[in-house]
Amino acid sequence: MRATYFIRLVHSRAFGVATGLLAAIAACLYFFGGYGNALTGNRGLVLPSANEWLPDGTIDFAAGMAGAVATIVLMLTLNKVYNILRSMTSLYIALFAAMELATPDFLTHFYTGTLLSVVVPLCLLLLFSCYREPASTRHVFLIFLLLSFFTATQYCFAVYIPAFLLGLAQMRIFNPKALTAAFLGLLTPWWLLFGFGVVNLQDISLPAPVSIFSVIADEDTWLLLATIGITVFVTLVCFVLNLLKTIAYNARARAYNGAFTVLTLLTVAAICIDYRNLASYVPLLYFCSTIEISHFFSTHRAEKSFIPILLIIAAYAAIFICQTAI
Repeated sequence: MRATYFIRLVHSRAFGVATGLLAAIAACLYFFGGYGNALTGNRGLVLPSANEWLPDGTIDFAAGMAGAVATIVLMLTLNKVYNILRSMTSLYIALFAAMELATPDFLTHFYTGTLLSVVVPLCLLLLFSCYREPASTRHVFLIFLLLSFFTATQYCFAVYIPAFLLGLAQMRIFNPKALTAAFLGLLTPWWLLFGFGVVNLQDISLPAPVSIFSVIADEDTWLLLATIGITVFVTLVCFVLNLLKTIAYNARARAYNGAFTVLTLLTVAAICIDYRNLASYVPLLYFCSTIEISHFFSTHRAEKSFIPILLIIAAYAAIFICQTAI
């Protein structure tokens, strides 16, 4: 009876909101306590990268926190509209809040990673609305317009263009009209930027490959690698264990899960290959991981399944505490 109560608790909206509020309070203490390290350097191709948009200080902090909230809202919307987790749960709120808190420098500042973790889920929301709707070319156009425009601020957005092209096939709308809409979406931002003289060819600059490890302290480097390692390991384990469940889903649900799978694996690969720019992918990794882990625990509610959930959250909390204690 007690185990059943705890299982219901960790999947409840109240637990998710409470964990999120605690994470927000901890982030405030971290930032205003002077622990934060802002990510510096302009990595834009023709426009300034997101970390250059706002002045350092409270505004930057508020925008970073707002970005995390926006990602959670998009997760709520995706699950409410498309039932991607196939179960009633709000576990993803608590998991995402805990993961974000484990890398407080990324949470308390607005930068490319914050933006990527909002834009890509928004594009997923648009993509899912196109399932077996060949006439939804406006949504296809908007997806690739967003990815192309923000590529002007950081090349990491271009990494996800192939994933959404594959997503067109997964949504059963891979046809000449959709491809034309995708091509026009990719072309439009650059045509506007250069056509109206906002930028010119001399403004194009390939960002210098500055390693994230040169920005943060050695102690924080190991904690960052530990956080990413734990996240990737748990995500891949849950992904493998979810396979048997997803095979039995209907075609629509398999298409949605297939899109998430491609997105997750691509993000993990991007972190490994583009490791100098891994900070940009970390919040989106948390988004993908949260969905994958929540999917597993929402469909495998064993008697003591709340224990590994609490252990995962505790691990991220411990990493955050280590960053303030060192």
